[in-house]
Amino acid sequence: MSSTLFKKLIRKFKHLCGQFDAPKGVIILMYHRVNDALPAHNLVTRTKVFEGQMRFLYRRRNVYQVISLKEFETGYPAVFEGPKTKVIITFDDGYRDNYQNAFPVLKQFGFPAAIFLTTSLVGTDNRFNRYAKIPGRDMLNWEEAAEMYAHQISFGAHTASHPHLPQFSYEAQYQEIAQSRACVDRNLPRGERLDTFCYPYGEYNADTLAIVRDLGFRYALSVSQGVNTPETPLYELKRVEVSGFDDIKSFEYKMLEKYK
Repeated sequence: MSSTLFKKLIRKFKHLCGQFDAPKGVIILMYHRVNDALPAHNLVTRTKVFEGQMRFLYRRRNVYQVISLKEFETGYPAVFEGPKTKVIITFDDGYRDNYQNAFPVLKQFGFPAAIFLTTSLVGTDNRFNRYAKIPGRDMLNWEEAAEMYAHQISFGAHTASHPHLPQFSYEAQYQEIAQSRACVDRNLPRGERLDTFCYPYGEYNADTLAIVRDLGFRYALSVSQGVNTPETPLYELKRVEVSGFDDIKSFEYKMLEKYK
């Protein structure tokens, strides 16, 4: 029997016995939408599926510790210590269904999360082109954000208009990022902003990195897949994308197997 097959059999046996061997480090989950009305898409997770994924983390809280991004920011690098794998839940863009569908589930399990806002769309009837035909308001407003904020949901900057940053000049990138940060600051209690930036499309260049540092961000999120360790660059933190096509088994695979 090969060593690889033997290891798989051991993992399967431990799984059946209720023992879970999670990857070491900090897992940052990346979601976009939680929505039952939209067509199936990589960016759209169904509410029941999201609930099942959160229940998986809750039931295995002897292995996983769901923490806020603020705890990561203030606790780095000690956050990597301890026997449990830390998990951070993040959402990109700021869709209203985060409030309507994801928020009740997060409250149900007592989980914190972070939402990165495309700030020029907050509280408006504007929307991303791919969702142009959706009736009604599709993005969060600040009243909804304030309610979520009071229940462990933090908010960060994701630029003003969600551009492909590397296609823009240094000055244009600076304006996009600075305006977004200032908007979040104005609409959250003073001193409670996140010090983490989230790159639209996961795209950045040397100018972007310099701007993020100059504006005082301590960390930034990419879309590179993987688990974060103390060696992960702070402005290129990895995430684990949760696809809208992931069922509970594929979610478990990502949490237990893929990134070992």
